[in-house]
Amino acid sequence: MSRECLVWSRQGSGLRFIERVEMFRFWINGQRLRLVVVGLVVLTAAIVTACGSSDDGGSASTGAAVQPTATATVASPPEATATEIPAPSESKQADPTATAVVVATQKSVATSTPAATVMAAATAEVADQFDKTRFVDISGIIDPTNFGWPRSIETSEGVITLDSPPQKIHSLSLGHSEILAALIDFDRLTAVYSFFVDEEQSNIAKLSADHKMIGFDPEEVIALEPDVIIASRFTNADTVALLKSAGIPVARASLESTALGNIPNILLMGYMFGAEARAIELADEIEARMQFISDVLVSDAKPRVLSVSKWTSAFAAGSGTTEGGIIEQAGGINAAADSGIEGHQQVSIESIAAISPDVIIVPQPLDSANVFIEELTSSPALAEIPAVKNGAIYYVPPRYHTTLSHWNVRGIERLATLLYPSLFSGVIFEDFANYGE
Repeated sequence: MSRECLVWSRQGSGLRFIERVEMFRFWINGQRLRLVVVGLVVLTAAIVTACGSSDDGGSASTGAAVQPTATATVASPPEATATEIPAPSESKQADPTATAVVVATQKSVATSTPAATVMAAATAEVADQFDKTRFVDISGIIDPTNFGWPRSIETSEGVITLDSPPQKIHSLSLGHSEILAALIDFDRLTAVYSFFVDEEQSNIAKLSADHKMIGFDPEEVIALEPDVIIASRFTNADTVALLKSAGIPVARASLESTALGNIPNILLMGYMFGAEARAIELADEIEARMQFISDVLVSDAKPRVLSVSKWTSAFAAGSGTTEGGIIEQAGGINAAADSGIEGHQQVSIESIAAISPDVIIVPQPLDSANVFIEELTSSPALAEIPAVKNGAIYYVPPRYHTTLSHWNVRGIERLATLLYPSLFSGVIFEDFANYGE
């Protein structure tokens, strides 16, 4: 019997004893009272003796605390889209085997530690249990030795000082919002935009679906009264100026087109919002996943890959683009950049024929992607290029290939598997987790 049970038994016995005395005293008197009291004294002594014996026997076990254990989350395959066009060679691969990648997460089992101790431990973890040296060379952190509040950061919009961890944060970009969703409670974001809920474009569509949504008028942002606003390098300068004139601190944090290039930005945001440990954890995961891809990709024969999308016109992704960076990090050659295209440039069918890629990927919503793929495969002008001759034109999810957050790592992993199916046979990659998952 545990110590808690023993205390409960003693208290329970005491309560029953008092209740009985209260009933007896109304009718017992004289000698009968003395006899009953004597009897009750004897009974109480017996109970105390019995409890004392049990307590002695169980006391050795009551001081032991339940030890936390670690659990590993085994990677599971991403949900398949029925109409997604797979690589021909992928369909011949065997089912995933013991080579599956495991992304481990440490989760503690609940213990019987008193609440006060748990709170103290949580405070200590926030204060001490992360590597502070990771923030030393992060651009924007003015004093990398200061992990208390207030703390200051400097971006292209000047120095802002945060007196405490901001609870009302507004992000003007989807990429920053995807990073914030991984670092902090999503409820700390004041609002989302309509495109945040598009499941083909956004990796936080489900989180955003039940969140407050606003339009694109800066006055709507001001009305939210956020503690701080996060802008990207693409945010209109006039919009930023208007928000700053309302007295709201604005930090313009960069987003990079390379997976590893985003790590300093993630650490800066973790520092800004008191999520240092979580930021380091995400940075470590990105580095580990990219190292795995690098270790597997040993082939010198790199395919030339063209990323092209069509809206009213077709645009190819050249050098300096997210899609181009994903191609190169997945072990391919960016065929558009190789042909001298910088940024996103309009291309014709004849231009695509001149580029003559080995593989074509189409990162746009599935319905329109299928229409464009049909146009490419049926064009007589493209009949002799390797991508068409070998049936190597594929739809890829735009939420992985056009984002500037850490989720573009999933685009790299998926494309590497598409380009080198034999090297990644049996490997399963897991999606990133958001805060609290």
